[in-house]
Amino acid sequence: MTQQVLVINITRMGDLVQMGTLLARLRDEWPGVAVDLVVDRQFAPVASMLNGLRDIIAYDFHTLIEESRACVKDTVRLYQEVASWANELHERRYDRIINLTFNRPSALMADYVGATDIRGARSAWDGGTVVDNPWMAYFTDIHQVRRINRFNLVDVYAMGGSGPGSFAPLSVAAPTESTDWAMRFLSSPNGQEGEWIAVQAGASDVMKAWRPQHFGVTLARFSKHWDGGILFIGSPSEQDTIAHVIRTYREAGGRSAIKNVAGQTTLAQLVALLARCRLLLTNDTGPMHLAVGVQTPVIDLSVGHVDFQETGPYGPGHWVLQPDLECAPCGFDQVCSHQACKERLPIDAVADVMIHMVGKGPLPLAGLGYSLYRSGVDADHLGNFELVSGREDAVVAWYAAFWRRRWYESFTGQPSRLGELNSLAPDTSEGLACIRTMMPLLDSLCRRADHIVQLTGQTPLSVQAIQTLQRAQAEERQKAAHAGMATWATKPLTMAALRLLCQDNVQGLEPMARYHAAAYQRWRREIKLMASHFASAREAAAPSAIASVSYAGIE
Repeated sequence: MTQQVLVINITRMGDLVQMGTLLARLRDEWPGVAVDLVVDRQFAPVASMLNGLRDIIAYDFHTLIEESRACVKDTVRLYQEVASWANELHERRYDRIINLTFNRPSALMADYVGATDIRGARSAWDGGTVVDNPWMAYFTDIHQVRRINRFNLVDVYAMGGSGPGSFAPLSVAAPTESTDWAMRFLSSPNGQEGEWIAVQAGASDVMKAWRPQHFGVTLARFSKHWDGGILFIGSPSEQDTIAHVIRTYREAGGRSAIKNVAGQTTLAQLVALLARCRLLLTNDTGPMHLAVGVQTPVIDLSVGHVDFQETGPYGPGHWVLQPDLECAPCGFDQVCSHQACKERLPIDAVADVMIHMVGKGPLPLAGLGYSLYRSGVDADHLGNFELVSGREDAVVAWYAAFWRRRWYESFTGQPSRLGELNSLAPDTSEGLACIRTMMPLLDSLCRRADHIVQLTGQTPLSVQAIQTLQRAQAEERQKAAHAGMATWATKPLTMAALRLLCQDNVQGLEPMARYHAAAYQRWRREIKLMASHFASAREAAAPSAIASVSYAGIE
């Protein structure tokens, strides 16, 4: 019998393209699988160009949300309309639902449609939201650990929705009529098709867009080494930005031919154009992922709150320039007053990378203010980025490598093919001090949790005694959490523990008490394992490197 999978992905265009590896992995897991996709109506044209979908179910979620916010319809009527629309999906009896949209409405939809295996957000018994799959749960934590995260969202989707497997690139295919149109559009009057590069100078969020004047000067420098043309892409709202770029380009002596198709093509035509370009110079945008999907090399200018480790171009053949700033990338909830990252990417360096990518020059030498990364595939068949020039903070780099391996093995249950880390963490002393602070608190939390379990099983129920223990437990939990968030040695484990404690999707006082006790015990066990790793690294390190490190009170 053919397995059926429903994917819910109703947020952004880039998210749709980034699930291409998931679709390939599902076909490997279940040959002949039938995969359906729930998508917002405005992104249905993108979905139609993905490989491996049986059915695309489009709904105007944007209007639904607006009507809900404006109270155009009462809540009961809104739920009735969505339930009526989703009833057909419920009747299909899916084997698996993969919900890549982490909000309450999508969780309700996943639960309503129903499947024996739901991955991603689903509804709890009390109407809340829970996430069970470890990769999908990690997705909800990424924004808190983004400095040490080394998993591209493409791989998080694929591993969470399916599992480990061979590397599968993103894939987008334009229909033949769009491909023919693009060939004619880019041809000269005599019918000869020249060479082109594409540029997206704008972005949906101005925070993640490089300066228009920098684009203009960069392109002018590049044009001295380039005999082809420059194709500007983007949305209609980016016309002012593109005009600024072109004006600066001409003032700086740019000589290449220009075409501007921003807002003038269908998505299929845009994909076909990107497929015929030598490269795409871009901010982090949806079209960046479209270019990756048609195997066009990308130069990603990673500024603002963009983290290329999460959403950068996937697979081999791409380049990323990242500003060297302590605050880069900034958080999504931060308002930047200086945007200094946009001045840290040298114009000459960006132009030199472009010149190198079209075979006209070497890579730029390492310079101040930025780091250059090359995309690739690691030993676990996952996308990665290799530092080619620039610098990385030693503490961040060590923990990024450590947690990359640790999370992979924990979430998959398989050994990683990446090399072992035998060196001491640069902040070993700080990490051990944090663990020493946490361990007595975690011991006490576990004892109190066990005591609460005992009390909840007694008759009559001692409500006052339970509440007294819970108040003391809350104070200790706050102290343990505060200490645990202070270092990269303990922060990921602390975040996971707090999430686990909050997602107590169990009914009944005693079952809930047992669930919390197990969560506290897991937190304590994981912190002790971290201490054990430090001890193993100590034995492998030279004595002089650990002379000042004390392990008293941990082992």
